[in-house]
Formats: sequence, C-alpha cells, structure tokens
Amino acid sequence: MKKIADNFEKIFLIFLYFQPVLDVTAGVLLHFNYSVTISSIIRLSFMFLCIIYLIFYAKNKKINIYLLVLFTYFACFGITTLISKDIDVLIFETKNLITTYYFVILLLTLIMVYKDKKLKAKNLFYIYVIYLLFVFVPNILNIGFQSYWHSKEGSVGWFLSANVVGSILSILLPIILIYIKKISIPILLLLLINLYVILSIGTKVPVLSFAIIFIVNFGYYIINLIRKKAYKKLGIIIVPIIVLSAIALSIFPKTSFYKNLVIHITYLEEKDNGKVPIGEFIDHFIFSQRLTFEEKTKKAYVEASALEKVFGIGYIENYNKDSERNKTIEIDYFDVFYRHGIVGFIIFFTPLIYTLKNIITKLKKLNFVKLNLSLSLILIFLLAFFQGHIFVTPANSIYVALILALIYNDAFELKNKPND
Repeated sequence: MKKIADNFEKIFLIFLYFQPVLDVTAGVLLHFNYSVTISSIIRLSFMFLCIIYLIFYAKNKKINIYLLVLFTYFACFGITTLISKDIDVLIFETKNLITTYYFVILLLTLIMVYKDKKLKAKNLFYIYVIYLLFVFVPNILNIGFQSYWHSKEGSVGWFLSANVVGSILSILLPIILIYIKKISIPILLLLLINLYVILSIGTKVPVLSFAIIFIVNFGYYIINLIRKKAYKKLGIIIVPIIVLSAIALSIFPKTSFYKNLVIHITYLEEKDNGKVPIGEFIDHFIFSQRLTFEEKTKKAYVEASALEKVFGIGYIENYNKDSERNKTIEIDYFDVFYRHGIVGFIIFFTPLIYTLKNIITKLKKLNFVKLNLSLSLILIFLLAFFQGHIFVTPANSIYVALILALIYNDAFELKNKPND
C-alpha cells in the first residue's frame, strides 16, 4: 500500500488514460444489451483506493474529519431509505449515492496528490484526441451509434451518451488551447476533426461551448492587438476569418446540429399550433423539459417526510405510489438537493465551495492561460445547470475534479509562460 501511495500520481494517470476506453466499452456493451459491470468495477475500485489514500497516507486532519462526516451521512441516507422505502431498493439507492459522491472523493484525493506535483497538459491533449477519434472514425465509416433513440439526428461514435462525451470535449477544450502554442498543419487538421465531431453528434452543448470558447478567445486576441497597435496584423487575420465564417455558414444547415434545431422547433410549433409560449419554449428547447421534471421532483420532496427532507428522497420518487419514478432532473444542483436532502447538499458542495474560494484569488489579472482556465470552470458550472451529469456522473466528474485540483494547486505544466 505504501508503494501504491508513493506512486499514486502514476496510477491515476494510467486510470485517466483508461477513461475513454471505459466509456467506449460501456457504449459498445450496452448497445448490444450486455452488462457494463467491468467499467463500474474499475471506477469503483479506484474510488476505494482514493479513500484508503486519503485516510492513511494524505495525513490531513480536515479531510479526515470531512470523510467521517461524509460516511456518517451515507449511513443516515441508508437508514432513511430503509425507513421510508424498503430493503429491496437499498442496493439501487446506494449505487446512485456512490455515483453522485464519486466527485467529492476524487476532488479531495487529487488536491492532495497534486499538492507538490504537476500534470503535463499534453496528457489531457492526448486524451482529448482519443475521445475525438472514437467519435470521428466510427462516424466517418458510418458505424457509429445514434445519439438519439428516435426523431433527431446525430451519431456519437462508439460512446453511449452524446451528452457525456460532448461535456468532456467542452470542458477540456479551453485547456487544450492553452497547450497548443503554434498553429501547424496537424493542429489545423485536428481543428477540422473537432468541428466535424461536435456538429455530427447533434447535441447543443458542444456546439455552443465551442462558440463561446472561440468568441471569447478571438475577442481577447483582437483586444490585445489593438492595445499593441498591431493594426497590420489585425488586418491580415480578419480576411481569413471572414472567409472561414462564410464557409461555416454555408455548411452549417447540413449538420446534424442544425437539423435537430429545426426538428425541435417544428415539433413545438405543431404541438402548439404555431404559437409557442415563452415558458414552454424555455423548458422544451433550452432545458429539454428539465424544468418540468424539477416541478415533479419538488412536489415529491415537499410531500416527503421530515427525515427525507433532511437526508434526501433518494432516486425512487413516490415509492409505493402509482406515480413512482426514478427519472433524475439532470440539473445537478437540484438533483443533489432533492435526492440527498439539506444535509447531503451541504456535505456535497462544501469542498467545492472551499476549492473555488481559493481558485478565484488565483485567476485575477487575466492573461491567456487564466482566461481559458476560467472558461473551463464557467462551462463546468453552466453545463451542470443546463445539462446536468457534470458533478454527479463519474465519466464527467473525473475531469471536473482534476481541473479544479490542478487550478487549485497551480499544478498544470504548460508550454506557455505564466504571463502569455
């Protein structure tokens, strides 16, 4: 165990490179109706390894106290499940409990691991490329899986969820931009592959994230040129940008993303005889009915016992009633609050708030590096609200925890100088 603790950074790096492989394995197995136990077992095993590392080797009193509080809450959640539901659903509820709090354990672990070490950004670059290729190659060969079961278009390569892979690409992209120092032919090719992938998946998140990242970085670059009075260079870059924008606009209507927008709007117009109320448009088009699910879950929470309000209603709403359901809202903040109650919500977000408090002081006086690190953080919190599964799904939360821990410890090893 001491050897494992001493080499924990290397073990984590191997685990990190396994993530796209685990996601593809889960996607392929589920597509052909096989169990995905192997992926879950590997991630769960690493989580237990993290707990052992924190308790016996991190030697941090505050973390040990937090873990004691966390495990006490786990026991209270289990007791609440037994009292309000039945022992038959305890395994299901416990599985979801562990899945949700996976992020917290990993965040604390990585903060300690990278306290005195650094992670080379090229590792995230390589992992990003692996994710792209696992979408690009199957889609080009027309052997990728559909992003949606029906109605809409798009292919997600060999992955299971378009939202998961789209989120990972979105939150990693700003960090990839920091790593890329010079534009070359391979980098331009990678950019084209990236554009193809985010447009062919068919979901809104990667496209809008890419647009935000591009606009902010381009704006930052233009402002810098104006400040330096580099008007000649400014004039040179504007022409190709206009040409590329014109090409993009001509291609855009042929993409899965655009077709899905048209399908969705057409559906709403036909459903409401051409007059779509603003509230329904926001709920259906922007939140994909997440606000409707929130209302239903809130009602279940209000009707729940005092014990459930404190420790959570769990993942099966209205247990033993006709309206029983286990559909999550897919807005992480609400899901944590309703599923885990007031106490669970506070315990979940306490380390996150503490980490952010320290991060904010480090991201003042923006430069190119800090701008993109800030963009990655902003996208994390926006996606957690508009799409969900950012903090509460291990496939995504692994990268969220890593980004937070690295920024917290100034542990990114980049090509760029700090003031670039």
